[in-house]
Amino acid sequence: MTRADLVEKLSMRLDVSKTNADKYLLVFLDAIMNNLEKEGKVVVQGFGSFKLREYKARTAKKPLTGEKYELPSRRKPVFHAGKELREIINQKSQKHKTVWREKQIHRPIALSL
Repeated sequence: MTRADLVEKLSMRLDVSKTNADKYLLVFLDAIMNNLEKEGKVVVQGFGSFKLREYKARTAKKPLTGEKYELPSRRKPVFHAGKELREIINQKSQKHKTVWREKQIHRPIALSL
């Protein structure tokens, strides 16, 4: 799914223009990025969490040339799926299980787009 696909689904789901849906998506993504930068963690209950992983500076070696170089310390965003998201994904991928239909699993709006 591309950003354009997501904007289209948001506009249909929320009954707003694509321009407004794009603004909503931008605000949501900005909030995640800003909070990650400031606090290092964002949790969306039932969906998952975004965290920053810290990497120390180290010496690395290029595989082809064997040349050594220094990698600076850095931070990388990482996503961990929540329990509810993992259950939905795993239940839908297993054709012979109908347990998810019997359970009334509350789905966040982001998953039902």
